[in-house]
Amino acid sequence: MALKGRAFIIMWHDITAQGDDDYHQWHTHQHMPERLDHAGFRRSRRGVNRGLERQTYFTLYEGADLAGFVADDYAHSLNFPTEWTQSIAPHFRNFLRMACEVLETGGRGVGGALVSLRLRLPAGMDEGEGHRALAPALAAINAMPQVTSVHLAAARPDYSEIRTSETELRPPMSEPPFDLVILAECMGLAEASAAQGAMVAAVEQAGFAEPLAQAYDVAYTLEKREAQ
Repeated sequence: MALKGRAFIIMWHDITAQGDDDYHQWHTHQHMPERLDHAGFRRSRRGVNRGLERQTYFTLYEGADLAGFVADDYAHSLNFPTEWTQSIAPHFRNFLRMACEVLETGGRGVGGALVSLRLRLPAGMDEGEGHRALAPALAAINAMPQVTSVHLAAARPDYSEIRTSETELRPPMSEPPFDLVILAECMGLAEASAAQGAMVAAVEQAGFAEPLAQAYDVAYTLEKREAQ
């Protein structure tokens, strides 16, 4: 299924062993509903893969456009975090959060898992050239029998690297940046993991060296109240 809007906020991270159980309760029962109540937010997904050595968790917040991520209602939540958020945030590790603008989206249905592929633009290649260079790779990924939807987006750090009270609660971000991200939704985690190597090969053939690929089971999906 195509993404619900022209932008999203995407996150990868770990949680300390001490905070893990509470994280799931908080994220399901408070944090995702709180985010979806903001005007610009449309749908959210949390992914998990405990087989990964780093960044066990993945979150995607789909939004109408980038402006929603700097809107007053969202900024208020970020600057006045709940008590539960204040207790959970210090448990985040290996955290990366980025606003992205959707360049291409399509497919049918919501996959039970997904593969994220973070890419750096090759030297001398701009974003438009990168999008065009990836066309064969995106077509190849979309044709894989395990895949249900494919999306491409570009990092827009100006819409997510704003200091807030909530960011001060988490350890500082130190993960490597990316320019483009591919999200390939799949039938399940086993299928996503099986297809991941071929996805990496397709992207490398397009000229993008060493994409960071991670597969996640989609553990929870929440849509905006009006859509339920």
